Amino acid sequence: MTQVNSDDESAPDILLARQPIFDRNLKLFGYELLYRQNHQSEHAQFLCGDHATSSVLLNNYASLSQATEHHRVPAFINITESLLKADELLPVNPNQVILEVLEDVTPDDALLASVKKYKELGFKIALDDYPFTDSFERLLEYADFIKVDVLNYKLSELTAKLDHLKNFNTQLLAEKVEDYDDYVECLKRGFHLFQGYFFERPQIVRGKTISSNKQLILDLLKSVYSADADPEKIAIKVSQDAQLSYKLLRIINSAAYGLNRKIHSVKEAIVFLGFDQLKRWITLLSFSSSDAPPSELLRTLLIRGRSCELIAKQLNKEDPESYFTAGLFSGIDSLFNIDLNYLISELPLDNDIKLGILQYHGVVGEILKATVQFEHADWDNLSSAIDPQIINQCYFSAIRWCDEMTANF
Repeated sequence: MTQVNSDDESAPDILLARQPIFDRNLKLFGYELLYRQNHQSEHAQFLCGDHATSSVLLNNYASLSQATEHHRVPAFINITESLLKADELLPVNPNQVILEVLEDVTPDDALLASVKKYKELGFKIALDDYPFTDSFERLLEYADFIKVDVLNYKLSELTAKLDHLKNFNTQLLAEKVEDYDDYVECLKRGFHLFQGYFFERPQIVRGKTISSNKQLILDLLKSVYSADADPEKIAIKVSQDAQLSYKLLRIINSAAYGLNRKIHSVKEAIVFLGFDQLKRWITLLSFSSSDAPPSELLRTLLIRGRSCELIAKQLNKEDPESYFTAGLFSGIDSLFNIDLNYLISELPLDNDIKLGILQYHGVVGEILKATVQFEHADWDNLSSAIDPQIINQCYFSAIRWCDEMTANF
């Protein structure tokens, strides 16, 4: 396994991915946290279900939560049958986690007693991939959330099943909501919470009329990424937008940059940071002005972009800034509700970046694809060309960097 050169000796060894969960108003409700252990293998593996390994798992989770405390939301964590039945309690705060009882458990008296014990201690319980079998009905009394894998059923066949569940005091969570039509159908059928790739691949609308707000943003991005971009002219254009320039200067003057003097103008920022650094923040702030999309989408893209950039640096690739751009723009369709192919074709990006985003082509595409697979916990398909420890450490570093940079966002 390739040795990772990192000045962060505390980087965790456990692979982690986070998938956001949204409510009916597309407000972030929580995350599902997905873990793997690969201390001795190049291939990602599920954690052992013993208590010692779980303690390591949850301690790493706790340290992560401290690093992201201003974004703290409930975390859904898969808990095995052996962990539920263990004599020793899980070392986490009931207010921070929701325990997901897996669909492969045996709902016998011992398991019910364990679930009841955690419930009485204040933990909330989710039933993962609910199988709609008679034996699992015994668990409904203790369930706060019922997760339904909507890919396993025809949505037209779910109505009767869901009507029965509505007799219980639970929230219904639709898993694997893949597209806009599924999302609408799940809304109609009374789901309260939603999880899936839809939030990164929203409804494709070809040729949709772009609002004046979004058109202004696209025009600014075209100027910023043009091959003959003039930093002076762009600085003037940004300065004319009071909100954009104010946010930009707050970020640049934040403790995260540690500058020894205050920056008072966008022109000064170019001198201190360089145009490439300024470009990334103009892009991000432009995204955040796009009709107020869920802020977690912006965080996801920022983390993805930074992770791609760090991986490129670890692998000694030229122009790591371009990898950040690829990661950041790979989800632009989520913010604009417009087809990704159309949006990317409208922007003056290098062909390597365009092909990397649209087809996962080339080195840019390979690193972007690996980052997205890690983000989605698609461990089995992670590229063998990139050490998973590199991806792991870079992704964790990207999370911390994102927290620092957006503290004043």
